[in-house]
Amino acid sequence: MSHEATHTLVTLTGELDVISGERLRTVFGKVFGELPGALPDEGAARLVVDASGLTFCDSMGLRLLLETHDHAVEAGGFLKLAGVRGVLLRILTVTGLHAAFPVHETVEDALASLDD
Repeated sequence: MSHEATHTLVTLTGELDVISGERLRTVFGKVFGELPGALPDEGAARLVVDASGLTFCDSMGLRLLLETHDHAVEAGGFLKLAGVRGVLLRILTVTGLHAAFPVHETVEDALASLDD
């Protein structure tokens, strides 16, 4: 995770499932100031999630992304997905949830759209 004044970048690698999802939930808890080690408020709820290194995502991982998206929107921010491919792309497409997230080809594209 890296935090800038305008956004927080979270990079996912490997599998996003029930086990790794709990670690990611802790990261997001820090982003939203709900856990010790919380980030400063500025830019925290403006999330860019780099999913280019993700090799697997189950329903728990998808649920965590949806919950985090909703939390970010409630806090006046967003969750933008970047580098979505493979199993996550299939899940988002089949479920129709690709419309729920702003999805960008690369992190650079997502960052270029921060003010959109």
